[in-house]
Amino acid sequence: MPTKKTFTEVIRRWLTGCLFGICFSGFAVSPAVIITNLPAYGTTDTLKGYVIGADSTKQALAVFIYAPTFGWYSKPFCSPLLVPILPDGSWSANITTAGPTSGDPTATRIAVLLVSTNYNVGCVTGPQTLSTNVYAQAIAKTIITRPSPNLRFINFSGYDWWVKSPAGLAGPGPNYFSDATNNVWVDTNGWLHLRVTHRTNAWQCAEIVSARTFGQGNYRFEVNSAIDSLNQNVTLGLFTWSDDPTFTDREIDVEGGRWGNPADTDNAQFVVQPFGGLNHLDRYRVPPGLTDSTHLFIWETNRIRWQAQSNGYSADGTNAFIAYRFDTVADIPLSGDENVRLNLWLVNGAAPSDFNEVEVVIKSFNFVPLSAPPPAVLNNPKVQPGGIVQADLTVQPDFRYDLQASSNLTHWDDVTTLLAISDKLTLLETNSSPSSRRFYRAVTLP
Repeated sequence: MPTKKTFTEVIRRWLTGCLFGICFSGFAVSPAVIITNLPAYGTTDTLKGYVIGADSTKQALAVFIYAPTFGWYSKPFCSPLLVPILPDGSWSANITTAGPTSGDPTATRIAVLLVSTNYNVGCVTGPQTLSTNVYAQAIAKTIITRPSPNLRFINFSGYDWWVKSPAGLAGPGPNYFSDATNNVWVDTNGWLHLRVTHRTNAWQCAEIVSARTFGQGNYRFEVNSAIDSLNQNVTLGLFTWSDDPTFTDREIDVEGGRWGNPADTDNAQFVVQPFGGLNHLDRYRVPPGLTDSTHLFIWETNRIRWQAQSNGYSADGTNAFIAYRFDTVADIPLSGDENVRLNLWLVNGAAPSDFNEVEVVIKSFNFVPLSAPPPAVLNNPKVQPGGIVQADLTVQPDFRYDLQASSNLTHWDDVTTLLAISDKLTLLETNSSPSSRRFYRAVTLP
């Protein structure tokens, strides 16, 4: 007979990854670069962070900044070119070595690549794009657009995005794009609204751009509007894009629309650019009246797979109305500095044929890496006064975790779902009763 344990001891064992003699530790993690101090725009602060899953004796960091009109530059210097990783995984880099009056403090993009100490790309001094060879040698990377006074930022689905608002006409279209709150906003449900409006005698379109680069993986977009009812001149775009023309701008698309043809029974398409390549474009139909649909693509090294589902994402695909379709062409893009873009725009800049404003609601965007995540490990449990339970979780960045609680280890209730933006999360359960037993677990979402 096993000896009885107090509730506090059982909760401690469970939260630390040990329950009834079973412990979880030592799982391998995928390499990742985490930024913990992103210097504010216009300052000369030091860029800092840490890496996970790396070997500080064999690997280092290549750091770059992009300043408008100046281009990309290696930082801190050309010699030494690489930033060392300390034994505890931490690192720091001065990204304003050219001085406060240079373009360094107003750099808008920052790239940190985990590379081998045998990294053999020369110093970067001013090109408008980083070469493919730079990205090809990256073991892991983080590339981010930092907030600046010229950009409106929003938070959607746990990620930061900036709202496109160029001066004058711009692509796609060409169209006018507005960052006004009646063109782009996030509601109290956390859902994104994109709207084509008619203001000041002009049609205004909407687009948001992810602040960070995600790389190869699973891209999932849940749309909470009827794609079939979009006006023939309106296109919804859910895609990756880089201003680097290499690999045709690394553009991989899910697009809703009829491209000006009201008779087209297909109302959406999957595309990897260039669209004229063999098996690069596949038109399909979202069923009429379907107001909740998920469209996804899985970007791998040698293929891209697409699927469309009714309602939210289902890992087993039981709700799919478009089965997986494959693209195995040789020119699948290598990940570089691409971002995710969500837009609503007018084909050739033409007004909607009925001259009505148009709105599309996007319920969520999820990115999931290709690698299988290690199980979450719960550490440092604390049962606070009033029965509040707190614990730290060691996780894999970019995965979502469903935190659950149970009083009997049979029925589990959801506490919250969290997105891991680093390798640490915190469980805080405020609804537990100090007089009842509670067990906790973290479930990695697919």
